[in-house]
Amino acid sequence: MENLETLFQSFETGIRSIKAIKPKDYLKNIGLDYAELRIGFNSGQFHHSKDQEYKDKFEALGVLKKSDAGVREDTLTAYTVFGRYGLIFPLMDKENAIVNYFALRFDLDTPKEEYLNENGIYPAYPNALTRRLYIAPTVIDCASLMQSKTLENKDAVIAMHNGELLPQHLDIIKSLYELEEVIVIKR
Repeated sequence: MENLETLFQSFETGIRSIKAIKPKDYLKNIGLDYAELRIGFNSGQFHHSKDQEYKDKFEALGVLKKSDAGVREDTLTAYTVFGRYGLIFPLMDKENAIVNYFALRFDLDTPKEEYLNENGIYPAYPNALTRRLYIAPTVIDCASLMQSKTLENKDAVIAMHNGELLPQHLDIIKSLYELEEVIVIKR
């Protein structure tokens, strides 16, 4: 079955494409490296030339939504694609499976950040032996901190969801039985 993990793998291939000049330039400008972090690029075309069963699976996941936009053939259905022409970051569940995406649509007049749903943690659930936990206000701030190489052994970082701590964040904090310090990063 198609799922968010297999789709994200196609986004990771997309960022490595020779045609992905703008997303690579944008990442370079904000100081992130897709070779060091799990970052993908959604050109918005992953569903093109696919059968209806494939599209239905991603519609059920919320990645595709039917649209009233006109199409060339009456037999085709138009779709709006989550995170179209955007950088995609995966959010994970406790089992380290992708359950959500964060999209940064950088090519708009004003860049837009959006989540597919409210599930998961970016970049992943911290190790139970974490002693110092950093909580970053955004996925981008979290990715920057991870890439900075300033985290020490037994440090972890997680991103808030739209600047908020959700129940899964609080559950993580409660589950870290060796936790000595929580550092909330403010903008």
